[in-house]
Amino acid sequence: MSDHYNQSGNQQEMDLSDIFTLIGRLFKNVIYSFFRIFDFVIKMWWVFLLLIVAGIAIGFVLKEEPSYEANLLLKTNFTSQAYVYTAIEQFNNNLEENDENFIVSLGKLPESFSIKEVSVEPVVEVIDLVNYIGENDGALGEMTREFKLKDDRELFATDRFLSKFKFHKLQIVFDSDKNLEDIESFLSFINDNPYAKELKKEGLKNHMAYLESQEQSIVQINELINSLNKDNSISKQEGREGFYFNNQSENVASLFDTKSNLVEDLEIEKNDFISYTDVAVIVSDIQASKKSSIADNLIIIYPLGFVIIFLILSGILSIYRSYKRETSALKG
Repeated sequence: MSDHYNQSGNQQEMDLSDIFTLIGRLFKNVIYSFFRIFDFVIKMWWVFLLLIVAGIAIGFVLKEEPSYEANLLLKTNFTSQAYVYTAIEQFNNNLEENDENFIVSLGKLPESFSIKEVSVEPVVEVIDLVNYIGENDGALGEMTREFKLKDDRELFATDRFLSKFKFHKLQIVFDSDKNLEDIESFLSFINDNPYAKELKKEGLKNHMAYLESQEQSIVQINELINSLNKDNSISKQEGREGFYFNNQSENVASLFDTKSNLVEDLEIEKNDFISYTDVAVIVSDIQASKKSSIADNLIIIYPLGFVIIFLILSGILSIYRSYKRETSALKG
């Protein structure tokens, strides 16, 4: 039995020795490969220098002019969402066609107009959306299948939902951050359209009528509350209490709730009226930041890419030559 244990111990020592030998050999191979690469770079320094210079030159030539991006909050008034989205789409189409006459019609010079692209999407207000959809959990799924859309986000931009959103994320791409006033020309394209002007005119008239009706409703509720309070006071004096009086009290409480809701809504609508200057209004600060892209680093990417490709090709060629020598030696 002792011989068995001794053999097992010796076997374990041999296994450990083989593992350490393998690790040492691997380490030596890594060091050897490193020095081979270093020696190759030293010998071929002029090739690497040419590749780096060529890469920098190509990257400089292909480097695009920097672009700038402004993320703004756009408010649409008078249920004009569908019109505004259509106008923005038409604006982009004219830019893509390089329509100089279109830019001139905006009162701008084609060579100095800085806007390159405009995109817009609704800011989804979850509470309003839930109230609109109701308690049917399957409503969004059914509508998505109905319109054959990929997801719920795309659904929100359809006409069925679009009119429910007043605020929208507006993204404008510029080729310069010096001509941000071009945004005014873009807004003029939307707001100065004859249809937009008529929409604004009718919208303001309807909104003023709505505010007046709200104020009139509050006045009428006040008069009704005073009338009910007077009836309750007479009932108490004459000793007529009970169900009738309780019912009257409930009516008064209900009227107070209705009045509170009307007053709150009226305050919101009056504050909102400040932004009713046009069909589409920007309600955020106008600032542009440089838009980063991979093209900004072409001066680094091209030289590095050329060097890596050269190393890979040299490695493949070295392996091929080594294999060819070994094959020739075996044949010999």
